[in-house]
Amino acid sequence: MIQFESVSKSFGDVKAVDAVSLTVEPGTVCALVGTSGSGKSTLLRMVNRLEDPDSGCIRLDGVDIAGMKPVDLRRRIGYVIQSIGLFPHWTVERNIATVPHLLRWDSGQVRARVAELLELVGLEPDTHAGRYPDELSGGQQQRVGVARALAADPELLLMDEPFGAVDPPTRRSLQDSLVAIQKRTGTTVLIVTHDVEEAIRLGGTLAVMEHGRLVQTGTPAQVLARPANEQVARFFGGPLLGLHLLQALSVRERADFSAPPQAGAAPITSDATLEEALARMIAEGVSHLRVLDTDAGRQGTIALTDLVG
Repeated sequence: MIQFESVSKSFGDVKAVDAVSLTVEPGTVCALVGTSGSGKSTLLRMVNRLEDPDSGCIRLDGVDIAGMKPVDLRRRIGYVIQSIGLFPHWTVERNIATVPHLLRWDSGQVRARVAELLELVGLEPDTHAGRYPDELSGGQQQRVGVARALAADPELLLMDEPFGAVDPPTRRSLQDSLVAIQKRTGTTVLIVTHDVEEAIRLGGTLAVMEHGRLVQTGTPAQVLARPANEQVARFFGGPLLGLHLLQALSVRERADFSAPPQAGAAPITSDATLEEALARMIAEGVSHLRVLDTDAGRQGTIALTDLVG
């Protein structure tokens, strides 16, 4: 879906992006991570031509975006930022319908799409469509921002620190919603975040930036298990990196399905994280949990020792 080929960008004497090559596969979520000033936001902003590279090439679905009109390109891409950017004098419905109106959809099609998207992001259409942004909480405004970005069924969704301005419980809820939306729609997502836990939860692939260069790519489990250098290990928690690895691995990867399952309390699902399994064991004062794998129609057991094995 997106191909960066030796892309570089400088601002004066500062090289913000330095010869980055990266491929984001269709239907996946790729999280650009790194410390402030590592170049991740600049790299993302070049995809919809808010910035143009000094050298290199960016392809969208195989086509060099340098040959596309910026307006036409941006209509194919959803864009969500931390500050949301809703028009305060427009209703929620009008905000979401911004691009469909530009594309001259008929009014019935627009209303149906707005209602569908509000339901998709967890907002009741009859309650929220006629409200104005200042009548919504920060989390609700961010949900409207996501709905607006998805309005014209974009091929690609760009997200730049989209949940950084909301409180932790709301942030986790928005992350859960994004995961569900992406699974339902299959939209390719490129997200910038400096939050380690967010990157692990959302990113099927992590792309780690450092001083403008891409230093490592891989699944969260791959990056956490074998960080490319000391700086990457420190970014992902240093001494606490092992705890973050528990967030990246599922119970399915460590459970024993060959032995009869342990009797006892309600099972944990096989797609839960090892972190969730550890939390359950601590809360219940047990060293084993019964595991339910509904996809494979089987049961098993995970032990405390399996979490570190």
